[in-house]
Amino acid sequence: MIAKRIIPCLDVKDGIVVKGTNFVSLRELGDPVAMAAAYSKSGADEIVFLDIPATHEGRATMMDIVRQTVLHLSLSEAVFGRLRT
Repeated sequence: MIAKRIIPCLDVKDGIVVKGTNFVSLRELGDPVAMAAAYSKSGADEIVFLDIPATHEGRATMMDIVRQTVLHLSLSEAVFGRLRT
């Protein structure tokens, strides 16, 4: 039997979780680390961070947010958006 997993995806822009449709008309929702913690407490198995503009802007992804999340939470993370190393 295949186990079900809960894996929220948090879209991040400028260090803040955002919500929109097709990445248009974005509205700010909050701090990524705090939101990841809330999802973790609610039973999430993994957190996915999507750094929306990182590739387009040609900059590194939000490693500071990734580090903070790893230090404070004990769940798996996946990060997308301009990872080089």
